[in-house]
Amino acid sequence: MGRLSDCFSEFMFEYDTPRMVLVRHKKVGIVYRLIQLGVLAYIIGWVFMYEKGYQSVDSVVSTVSVKMKGIAYTNENNNSRIWDVADYVFPHQGVGSFVVMTNYIETAGQKQGNCTKDGVCKSDSDCEKGKSMGGENGILTGKCVEYKGTLKTCEIFGWCPVENNHIPDPPLLMAAENFTMFIKNAITFPRYGVSRVG
Repeated sequence: MGRLSDCFSEFMFEYDTPRMVLVRHKKVGIVYRLIQLGVLAYIIGWVFMYEKGYQSVDSVVSTVSVKMKGIAYTNENNNSRIWDVADYVFPHQGVGSFVVMTNYIETAGQKQGNCTKDGVCKSDSDCEKGKSMGGENGILTGKCVEYKGTLKTCEIFGWCPVENNHIPDPPLLMAAENFTMFIKNAITFPRYGVSRVG
């Protein structure tokens, strides 16, 4: 037991320090400083400047997913409708973007056929058959027909009734401002084995 306590007391209560020796010799001093300069030149020149060892580069693997939640209700022209994420978010798979619809123009009951369009004509000669009216709604049939009582307008063959160009104000899907958007970002640095999801 005495030997163990002696080892313990030597360990706990003794302190030693290295000795410093000052050598005054030109050749030894020059060699010492050249070694120091070589190590410093290696670290600064090769490691830092040439190899850019202070910069560690890795490719990143990242994914971003976006999910919307919410419903909207519209009642336009006694046509009640519930809008969900499939209706108001498009495109469903976009590259770097998505759009949330806040307004729309609806022309109910469109089908192909003959109908009238805004504009005035006096006779069939004013409506050149087969001519497109700027590619808007259809092709002229060559007939000038009555429109709104006493007015006459050119008849077209196309999607009827003609598209409604009135933009609703305020927007019909104002509920979009209360929708919830979840954005999930996952990033991985393979070289370092670091992954973060937020």
